[in-house]
Amino acid sequence: SALCVGHSIEELYVKLDMIINGKTVITYSETLCGLGHSKLIFCGKKKGEHLYYEGPVTLGIKEIPQGDYTLSAKLTNQDHVTVACADFTVKNNLDY
Repeated sequence: SALCVGHSIEELYVKLDMIINGKTVITYSETLCGLGHSKLIFCGKKKGEHLYYEGPVTLGIKEIPQGDYTLSAKLTNQDHVTVACADFTVKNNLDY
């Protein structure tokens, strides 16, 4: 996929919320870009630059909890501007 970066990404933070029945039950946050953190290829991109990515996307979660719930993801930069956000509906009713 390709996109034009709308905001500079000198620092980038992700916040994930697990929501069940409208209530946030787990919150996880991590620094993806910043001093000593360069986990992504687009760390340091400036506004107006193009970003190209091809490949898998993983969150590093080894086991996905059972049940039906929503994962809400929000990426913010150093200026606390939302760079991207998404909600994912998870339905995992399988026994491993």
